[in-house]
Amino acid sequence: MSAHLDKPDLYVVARFLDILYEQATPMKRTNIQMRLGLNYPRFTEYLEWLVGKELVMKSGTVDEGADLYLLGPKGIEAYHKLVDWIKETMEGIVI
Repeated sequence: MSAHLDKPDLYVVARFLDILYEQATPMKRTNIQMRLGLNYPRFTEYLEWLVGKELVMKSGTVDEGADLYLLGPKGIEAYHKLVDWIKETMEGIVI
């Protein structure tokens, strides 16, 4: 995987982390992408960037061959720092 995000949008990163944190179980790429509302190429850039930063980890595959992803330890830490801060600071704004 070679992700090339020079300046990732921290709001998109926060939404990505929030979705995986709230789900609490591994998710298919397509389900994450649909919840994020990003087009597939942009979603793939973010996924690869997050995996490269060890925030998100691949967690195997399901029967139909789809890859599953979940937050890694760094992703959980980032969630608590970034997402909690956004929720506190931007009270009332949904991520």
